Amino acid sequence: MKLTLESCRRLTGPSLYFQNPGTVLDVFVSGVRLEDVVACWQEEVNKLREAVSWKLSPLHVRETHPQGASLAFNASMDLVYSASELNEAAWNNSVARLYGEVPEDFDGIVSKLKAQIEQESNPVLLKLNEAANKKGIQLLSDDETLTLGLGVGSQSWSLRELPSPDEVDWNALHNIPVTLITGTNGKSTSGRMLAAIVSADGKTPGLTSTDCIQVGTDILDTGDYSGPGGALAVLSDKRVEFGVLESARGGILRRGLGVTQAQAGIITNVAEEHLGEYGVRSLADLIDVKFTILRPLEIFGGMLVLNADDEGLVEYAKNLNHPLCWFSLEKDSHILYEHRKQGGPICYVEQGKIYFLHHDSVQFILNVNEIPITLNGAARYNVANSLGVIALAKNLGFSNEVIAGALKSFQGDLKDNPGRGNYLTLPLPKPNRSQNSTEEQSFQVLIDFAHNAHGLSAICETLIRLPAKRRLVVAGHVGSHSDEEIREMTRVVAKIKPEYFYSPEMLDYLRGRKAGEISKLVFDELRQLGYAEEKLSTANTCLEAVKSAVEHVQAGDLLMLVGLDERKETLAYLEELKLQI
Repeated sequence: MKLTLESCRRLTGPSLYFQNPGTVLDVFVSGVRLEDVVACWQEEVNKLREAVSWKLSPLHVRETHPQGASLAFNASMDLVYSASELNEAAWNNSVARLYGEVPEDFDGIVSKLKAQIEQESNPVLLKLNEAANKKGIQLLSDDETLTLGLGVGSQSWSLRELPSPDEVDWNALHNIPVTLITGTNGKSTSGRMLAAIVSADGKTPGLTSTDCIQVGTDILDTGDYSGPGGALAVLSDKRVEFGVLESARGGILRRGLGVTQAQAGIITNVAEEHLGEYGVRSLADLIDVKFTILRPLEIFGGMLVLNADDEGLVEYAKNLNHPLCWFSLEKDSHILYEHRKQGGPICYVEQGKIYFLHHDSVQFILNVNEIPITLNGAARYNVANSLGVIALAKNLGFSNEVIAGALKSFQGDLKDNPGRGNYLTLPLPKPNRSQNSTEEQSFQVLIDFAHNAHGLSAICETLIRLPAKRRLVVAGHVGSHSDEEIREMTRVVAKIKPEYFYSPEMLDYLRGRKAGEISKLVFDELRQLGYAEEKLSTANTCLEAVKSAVEHVQAGDLLMLVGLDERKETLAYLEELKLQI
């Protein structure tokens, strides 16, 4: 028999399991019936909750595998640390019972929990939360700060110096519109496009993403801010008039969502990625996670925009009773046809033109080739991203003129959308230039930090449509991907038949692997596909690999850079190349 605790987490916002704060732990078992383990855990949790005088709210059990489960329960928003300690203590007691061992002294556990609960308890916070709920004002908090209201309608306090509800000027507080953006690929691009539309409408957007947090054109910090921390940072900024929040899988699973209410949301697509983490073991599990963004939308019936070309989303939505807007690259999509018959909004492409339809009112928005990031329609994944964003913007009340103007101005370059489908023309390095004066002395670069097979397939589909004398590839991989995932991504990229293939080390992203292990997998797969040894190369860093690839480019070549770290350094190097004469 084996009983393994995989993770224990505090949930500070709406989550996969429930709307309110709480705790969850993920377990894996073998040699014993899962239902016996769950029953034991439930007994131990309830014994401890009774002992510390907590209300016995429902226990949530989500079986993630024949041998795995996630075990969760709600807790007061000021006691999520204590709840996680209690949950883990209950699990440890369960393990001891099932192994036939003597558990830790129960009274001692209770004494420690009570001491932690007393230290963590914050009755003023709870009173403020109750008052905010009655007034319809959002409350956001972390370990240090509390914010009432959002953006321009917000005010923040230290958790150590909270006012009483009577001391708050509630008339000065209000919420602002908030949109949640999730999916496997296209999140950051969609968020940036929607932020551009908000700006074009004369409002200041607050944008969070896996790259940074940004207010208007000001980048407040770089890094992955696609979780609740990024939401709090941007929505407590008093310049922000519209929140655009990227909500990635990791943030949702680790802490839950950063807001309790939102006006609209979008799921761009869902593909297999990072399976096995936090109890997510299948594509169906991952789809469940993405639909967590429904919880903040349900408060006021906010519109959920979905991709009708994604089979998983279509199947899941069959059981929903919520306002939906579908978009598709296929005008004749059965999902669009049925939704239109029922009077629902849809967005689609027909003969290179984008339309939005609702209640039989067909509105032409703009031509696909007027949107720079679509590369005249060659980048179909960005056509899909554009459709989703247009659907969002229409349901949020933005005018056709504002939407079209913003998308026409949104460039697929390093300024507007760094690292996401950037297509650059760069001068050849001087040593690479030919003596043929009539030949264009330049090469093209396609940059995208795609990190899964689904995203790479979309990039490669685009790249095949673009003219190129030869194709060269620099592709990096994160060690948390399985061997098969790395091999599959390698097979996807190999379909474009690159002349040279560089697999750089990403030492900060080995995630438990040994240096050189990922490149060995990549090259083994490429050799099986018939690649000659002289066409394969590794490098100590991504920047070194990019520089090596540039040394080999010729006039008319296309260099594909995907999945790399050292993003800032790589982009700066490419900018330097643009300055060559």
